[in-house]
Amino acid sequence: MLKHQTNQITRKQLLHGGLICVVGALFYCYEFVLRIVPGALQSELSAAFGHISATTFGELSAFYYFAYSPMQMPVGMLMDRFGPWRLLTFACICCTLGSWMFMDTNSISVAGSGRFLVGFGSSFAFVGVLSLAVHWLPRRYFSLVAGLITTLAMLGLVYGEVKITDISVTFGWERVLYLMVLIGAALSFIVLFIVRDGPKGHTTHKHPLPEFISNVIHVLVSPQIWLIGFVGACLYTSLSVFGELWGKTYLELAHHLTKVEAAKAISAVFMGWAVGAPIAGYYSDKTGRRVLPLALGATVSFISISLVLYYPGLPYAALMLLLFIYGVFSATEIIVFIMGKENSGAKLSGTAFAAVNMIVTLGGVIFQPLVGKLLDTFGDSHLVAGEHIYSVLDYQLALSVLPISLLFVMILAFFMKDMSSLSRNAAKI
Repeated sequence: MLKHQTNQITRKQLLHGGLICVVGALFYCYEFVLRIVPGALQSELSAAFGHISATTFGELSAFYYFAYSPMQMPVGMLMDRFGPWRLLTFACICCTLGSWMFMDTNSISVAGSGRFLVGFGSSFAFVGVLSLAVHWLPRRYFSLVAGLITTLAMLGLVYGEVKITDISVTFGWERVLYLMVLIGAALSFIVLFIVRDGPKGHTTHKHPLPEFISNVIHVLVSPQIWLIGFVGACLYTSLSVFGELWGKTYLELAHHLTKVEAAKAISAVFMGWAVGAPIAGYYSDKTGRRVLPLALGATVSFISISLVLYYPGLPYAALMLLLFIYGVFSATEIIVFIMGKENSGAKLSGTAFAAVNMIVTLGGVIFQPLVGKLLDTFGDSHLVAGEHIYSVLDYQLALSVLPISLLFVMILAFFMKDMSSLSRNAAKI
């Protein structure tokens, strides 16, 4: 009878935990949609801010990452010491306020400040939902759960990319930004009243401050953590560079797509991530292999994005398939988070996730403005109705950072440690 009662409590706890993780994932989905708004409205926003250059536009979008990346370590420390509930509520409010600032101005500086605040609030989302998963759900399914969380976010992007473009074309881009503010306000209340740090009786374990700082430094000086994070950043360019910002305009130009067709093609990348992330997580958990799926993912991604970039005018069906494959195999990036956790020890899971995520998102800080700078430096741009227009060749040169970054992953795979496999082998001995 007692055993049956315990099982019932466990099932109830799992359902409750699942609901809380879904709410956390909805916030992650929301902040992910905020990332792609500039890319989805590139021509409209460029015109609204006085027909700015590609470099300036790339920098405006990257203000998100200027806050997001440096905040990852403080966020990880805060999660480990104070838990995710209050932090996620505060973060969602910051995203809402930043979206309002971005909407309600014609000033680049104010819009940049709003974008920075959105990045600040968003920095809590992924580490926060991973912390909720660690506290509420069985740890043996962590990589699978992380993959499913990513799937939910990507499905939101699949819908969001097309819907943002559709609303913009039908009602104007201002309506899109207003909607982002309303969604953020509603989600802030939902997070406040539903999310909790852990099951009843759960307490956030606080290490003595000197020991805590020592453990954080141990994570930060680990060469494997930096190697793992850099590999994740290279795979993540499929989203940070192509999906979020520059891909839609390139597809319109090189493959002769309408705005809506290009949005649907970008959504194929997000759909690929939605499918690939849980498969990669499940395979990695089941086999204990981390490096092999990363290397395979980089190889197939390299082939697919090279075909998209260097063979303009592809049939629409072939283009959609290649972009879907690109998303599926670059989604193996999700494995780097469990690799970071395994390389740092379970005591500082939040800090380990944050360290890896910080390095991964530094790719956005570097690559988003870099593509814009390459377009302005080497491109032969000209103005049409006050808008900077670049050639297909200009975009091919600037977006070469995508296949080059994947080449790095293929090379660096030889220098990465597969700690899960090593642990299993040691256990057998």
